[in-house]
Amino acid sequence: MRYLKVFFLVVLFFLVMMFFVQNQASFSDPVTLKFDPMFAPAVTSIPLPRYALMLICFAIGAAVVLLMLLWDRVTLCSRLSASRRRNASLKKQLAAVTAEKEKLIEAIKAAEAEAAARAEQEKAQAKAAEQAAPAPAE
Repeated sequence: MRYLKVFFLVVLFFLVMMFFVQNQASFSDPVTLKFDPMFAPAVTSIPLPRYALMLICFAIGAAVVLLMLLWDRVTLCSRLSASRRRNASLKKQLAAVTAEKEKLIEAIKAAEAEAAARAEQEKAQAKAAEQAAPAPAE
């Protein structure tokens, strides 16, 4: 895949260079830029070749796109760090709840064992009371 990308970039570069060489005369024509706001005096630039103007516009566009990508990267990194902090907090809460759950399970098992021991004790007392009671006379 990498070789295909390089191949297409080389073909694109070749086509752009061929276009530039074939139209070099028209790209070399001077262009004078003028900015005339109503509230300030008019400003005109020095005559620039058209290719220089195109390169300047390309460089400004590339810088703007780079700034937008950097801004997006910074916001994504901040969201990622916030998510990691939240994840760590939720893991701590989960550990605390799991420990509490284990304590409750142990307490329930101890209570069940105690209840079973009392039930056995009460059965034994009831059986002993039956045996100790005199049989009714007939």
